Amino acid sequence: MHPDEQAIRDVHATWIAAVNAGDLAELQGLMTRDGVFMNPGRAAIGPAEFPSGFGRAQRQFQVRCTSEPRDIVVAGDLAVRPTRQPSLECHPR
Repeated sequence: MHPDEQAIRDVHATWIAAVNAGDLAELQGLMTRDGVFMNPGRAAIGPAEFPSGFGRAQRQFQVRCTSEPRDIVVAGDLAVRPTRQPSLECHPR
């Protein structure tokens, strides 16, 4: 295992826990200025756009997410972290 792989797994677990807790401050602390969020069927967004969408979702839904990273690839300063089929449950508030 590449030394960075465990760190990536740890950050991933922290991210999922923060999503489930609705902890925007924790999520923002994990973001980099050049981070990009890609969701199927939507335009990619950066950290500046993330808070409004996350806040809107948290106001409308109780979110429960589970996700496990797999096949993490680290090459220089780039890492790719695909996940197994994530589970996302959204229940109206």
